[in-house]
Amino acid sequence: MSKASVLQRLCDDQLIALLAAQDVEQMTLLTDALIAGGINHWELPMSCPAIPDWLGQISQKYPDFQFGLSTVIDTDTARRGIIAGARFISTPALRPEVILLCRRYQIPVICGVHSVKEMDAALLVGADALKLYPSGDRFGPTHVREMRAEFPDAKLFAVGGVTAANAVDFSEAGADAMFVSSCLRAPEDKAPISAATITQKAKALSDALKTAPASEIS
Repeated sequence: MSKASVLQRLCDDQLIALLAAQDVEQMTLLTDALIAGGINHWELPMSCPAIPDWLGQISQKYPDFQFGLSTVIDTDTARRGIIAGARFISTPALRPEVILLCRRYQIPVICGVHSVKEMDAALLVGADALKLYPSGDRFGPTHVREMRAEFPDAKLFAVGGVTAANAVDFSEAGADAMFVSSCLRAPEDKAPISAATITQKAKALSDALKTAPASEIS
């Protein structure tokens, strides 16, 4: 799949899961649960050095599902992820060397940003999309709307605070896509993962966007 196609699918579907996995079995369980709930993109945090290896074991099983790697801070990790089947790479902040590597491989790279200055720097280096974090007292759809006014042509992917109740608000404010994490599974939740619960919460998110009037979604 081409770089442009990957980005277009992210923007068309709008929802990108952001969940940690502990092993290959958990990755498979979560992938199946997300698909059943209508989410077809998952950004895997680099919470363990083995994540690219696990991705390599299951990515071919899900040819239509888009896996990405998150919190990538060096070129070696980015390269391992791309070879394993990652369709996109996400950095927590400006990492010019990672962006350059992804451009060479024709893989979309999403750069984490908080401010106008950081957004400008990321776009100048060649980031394909911006992962917009809350910044101080700026957060939520209002923060997205303000940044959209500054960068009307940039691909803005919102992260932080997205729920089924406000996903349409984020979209209407100008978010091209949204990362969803704690609304699927709270970080402090130590109970065994319930596939049914993940599916239910994913479906609530995807249904919220599908059922919103077209005029409400930018």
